[in-house]
Amino acid sequence: MLNKKVKRTYRFRIYPNPSQKELIEKTLGCCRQVYNDFLSMCIESYKADKNRMINKYELIKLLPEYKETFPYLKEVDSIALQQTVIHLYDAYMNLFRHNASFPKFKKKKNDYGYTTMNVKNFIRFVADDIQIPKVGRVKIKFHRRLPESFKFTMVSVSRKGKYYYVSLSGEEEYFDYAEYIKEKLDPNDSIGLDFSLAHLFVDSNGNHLDMPTYYQDSLTKLAKEQRKLSRMKKDSSHYQKQLMRIKNLHEHIANQRKDFLHKVSRKLANTYDYVFVENLDLKEMSERKTDLKLGISIFDLGYGTFLNYLKYKLEWLNKKLVKIDKYYPSSQLCSSCGYRKTDLKLDKRSWICPECGARHNRDFNAAINIKKEGIRMILNPSN
Repeated sequence: MLNKKVKRTYRFRIYPNPSQKELIEKTLGCCRQVYNDFLSMCIESYKADKNRMINKYELIKLLPEYKETFPYLKEVDSIALQQTVIHLYDAYMNLFRHNASFPKFKKKKNDYGYTTMNVKNFIRFVADDIQIPKVGRVKIKFHRRLPESFKFTMVSVSRKGKYYYVSLSGEEEYFDYAEYIKEKLDPNDSIGLDFSLAHLFVDSNGNHLDMPTYYQDSLTKLAKEQRKLSRMKKDSSHYQKQLMRIKNLHEHIANQRKDFLHKVSRKLANTYDYVFVENLDLKEMSERKTDLKLGISIFDLGYGTFLNYLKYKLEWLNKKLVKIDKYYPSSQLCSSCGYRKTDLKLDKRSWICPECGARHNRDFNAAINIKKEGIRMILNPSN
């Protein structure tokens, strides 16, 4: 079976008219109310009897009675309200099943979305529009072509700043190239990446990527907009408009970063069978108190997001992202002879091996060692 079904989600921007925006905002508000009130019910139920966990279907059965109390809930998509209850229950139970963080109450000022199901193919495309329950036909921007085999069963409508999006989740068929070729991936067709603050990474071929610092380049503009906001009366119309300007600016910065990281990760996934990286604790690095700018730099690089993009793109092509131990001394080892320089300090960006005399750039040398260790792990997984 060379064609396999995989889960995919495609997101597109939509352009609702004023009346449709009002209905979307109303649906978001109703879903927020249901989420918060039912979360309170879960908490009260647990306090009353800690030995009995509330059931998902019990919560869903409470919804019709709840809608009678608040008749305006009948004006929005009923499936969206049901999905809100289901998502709440899953989040609440993860607290006990997987020791996850406690579900937070939704705030009106935050950006979020609602989910509905494609029942009886009611959600469909009509010319350049998409038919959404209750909302009607909404103009959609297809920035990419959907595969013919893609069948979506779930649709999420979301808002980020002043922009609205629709996410289509479902299954599609893809051709399993690895099964077709009947060959193992080649460890030699690989690359090692060493995280770098000066760049996004330095690879084992001696190349480095100059990551644009979108956030730091916008700090002056952000500070100016924040000062304007601080002089305004809170919750006034001018305050809300200025707050929206700041949100849109953050959204623009995030989109710039995501676009760049998607392109870089796609190029690497198409070129190599294996990509080796260190398993770094980026959160711990960003929270170091020794240098405030370190956290901003790590955030602006988006290295964690880059690895997430790279991982799923490689998996789509039946390739692998391999993480080596973060305590592996990649910077201290000589890539030529294996000598370990234990007194190498963090500010030392180049060094000469006292054993063989090889001159090393710290990041390039580390990338080579990461690749060597990664190949060793693939060929000798038991060692």
